[in-house]
Amino acid sequence: MKALELNAVITGVRSKVDGSLGISMGTPELSPEEKAEFMRLQGANIIALFTPLDEPRVPVYKIDKALESKTPSQRLRAVLYVLWEQGGSKGDSNDFYRKYMEKIIGTIKDKLE
Repeated sequence: MKALELNAVITGVRSKVDGSLGISMGTPELSPEEKAEFMRLQGANIIALFTPLDEPRVPVYKIDKALESKTPSQRLRAVLYVLWEQGGSKGDSNDFYRKYMEKIIGTIKDKLE
């Protein structure tokens, strides 16, 4: 994976329910290789620096907060929900989750001394 530096224009800023922002940007015309580099970064946690070109010596306002991601338990629950859907969505998804979690817990307990 490579770091990318290019000129861009912020074309939209949206406020999200969780207090974060969604930002849309426009890029110059890109070659297929340049587009592929962007695609490789999709879903990656990155550092972004936005500097206005018409004011090159502006101070940097640093926002030093970690990007929130799902906890491992939230990820597991989401994956189990997809498994439930792919299995035909039979029964209640919460019941499926509890039963599957009991299987996982039992498997781990069996490995304990």
